Amino acid sequence: MEYKQEKRICQNCKKDFTIEPEDFNFYEKIKVPSPTWCPECRMIRRLAYREDRSLYKDKCENCNKEIISIYNENSPFKVYCISCWHGDSWDGIEYGREYDFSKPFLEQFYELQKVVPNQATGSKNSSDLGYCNGNIRCKNCMLTFDGYESINCYNCQTPGFVRDSMDSDFIINGDHIYETLDSNGVYNTKFVYFSDECMDSAFLLNCIGCSNCFGCVNLRNQKYCIFNKKYTKEEYEKEIKNWNLSSYGTLKKIEEKFWDFYYKIPRRFALITNSVNVTGDDLRNTKNCQFCFATRMGVENSKFIFMAGLLMKDSYDAILCGGNTELYYENTGGMHSQRCFFSRACYDSKDIEYSNKIYNCSNCFGCTNLKNKKYCILNKQYTKEEYEELIPKIKQHMMDMPHIDSCGKIYKYGEHFPSDLSLFSYNETWAHKYFPLSKEEALEKGFKWHEEKERNYRVTLKAEDLPDDIKDVEDSILNEVIECEHKGECNEQCTEAFRILPNELQFHRQINITLPHLCPNCRYIQRTKKKNPPKLWHRKCMCNGVESKDGVYKNTIKHTHDNSPCQNEFETAISDERKEIVYCEKCYQAEFV
Repeated sequence: MEYKQEKRICQNCKKDFTIEPEDFNFYEKIKVPSPTWCPECRMIRRLAYREDRSLYKDKCENCNKEIISIYNENSPFKVYCISCWHGDSWDGIEYGREYDFSKPFLEQFYELQKVVPNQATGSKNSSDLGYCNGNIRCKNCMLTFDGYESINCYNCQTPGFVRDSMDSDFIINGDHIYETLDSNGVYNTKFVYFSDECMDSAFLLNCIGCSNCFGCVNLRNQKYCIFNKKYTKEEYEKEIKNWNLSSYGTLKKIEEKFWDFYYKIPRRFALITNSVNVTGDDLRNTKNCQFCFATRMGVENSKFIFMAGLLMKDSYDAILCGGNTELYYENTGGMHSQRCFFSRACYDSKDIEYSNKIYNCSNCFGCTNLKNKKYCILNKQYTKEEYEELIPKIKQHMMDMPHIDSCGKIYKYGEHFPSDLSLFSYNETWAHKYFPLSKEEALEKGFKWHEEKERNYRVTLKAEDLPDDIKDVEDSILNEVIECEHKGECNEQCTEAFRILPNELQFHRQINITLPHLCPNCRYIQRTKKKNPPKLWHRKCMCNGVESKDGVYKNTIKHTHDNSPCQNEFETAISDERKEIVYCEKCYQAEFV
């Protein structure tokens, strides 16, 4: 069948969105209905099913051991510690139940999720972790999430092959790094963003192959530069002494100068590396992908993807997944799986629909926390023939008796899990991180909201009273409860107060960096704000011929369009409300590559 482009109105936000012929071909290929929500609303809905950094004290409901859990104290879900969950004392099939054609499927599935044991945290093959979640083969980490083969990391998000690092996120291959974001192959870096193969540097943005550089933007393979000015080795070593990161007061002035300098230099419309036929941002080694963000290592032939990699192919509407994954649709999390739809966290599985936490399973529908099973519905075992006979009836039942939430949104077969039936409250998820809402806004949109319990600790030191210079910090700081500068008024999951841990103090002394004034959560959100959002705007290149359109930047070389304004247009994750000077690929390369 030959399809035509079709415009629709999003069931959620009521805005127009377009379904292209190739989209219809994909939906036909996997035999699912076309979406009734726009791409952005679909992404937010999936992100609202992915827990963020919220951790709580709890007890294992099997062995009664005190544990740290991703489920809050008001959660209706049963929680087991990691050892019990992976042990042989239970089997998810024990909780199987008959399908009830008198109730909407999604409500039956939610009730099932309440009784089947959930894993308190998702770390595997790791040791000596404190307040962590989602780490694989990590060791000696604290407040670190979704790490892979990393050691001695504190307050890091998604470190891969990283060691001895602090307050750094989305790093692959890093060592001795601090406040570094979305960079690869970095060593001894501080306040470095979107830069690769750099070392012994601080305050860099979009630099590649640089060493001994400070306050630089858009440099390639340079040494001994300060705010893009070249020095000799001797001049650099003398000048760099004036930029003292051990003092908090000096550090804040340097930050202000660096970002002021950054806004006067053109930024490439998108971060795209070794990729062809793509639209989106922060794409590496990606091919034939549209409206994708933060992809790594071999993502191909996919659309509406956010944070995926490791040979993911032929997928739509998926977040935080990868690893030889194919034909994923409307999924949150998972690896090494094929033909998984409308699910969360499928691992080493295939032919899965509307399921959660599935390990090495196939042909499962509406199942949760199952391991090594086939032909199951609502965790109940069926024969192959029974399963294949019942599935079409269930899908038709979902069409005839859909779940309808409090806002009137209709969830038939083909929709991801509803927002009101999420395992987590909105402010505990990635949705709140990238699409923040107030409590009132979240509730109005049908999400849940978690109210933190009143904390009973007493602040002993205000952030403003911390010693200015790390050299003046005594060991007694380890006994202080420090008030976060935000004081819980920032909508950033602020913990209001924090402590300096022994390994943290040692690290700050080692790299000669002043102590932070924000709690770990607020520091993390401040870094996240430096990333572009996973959405696109249509814009025109700001190169006006011999200078930028706003007159701030003077071109250093004649471009192909000569003295006339560049006519190139593009899709970018930088909105026209921001201060950056945004150049197209050709104009950017003419100036900096």
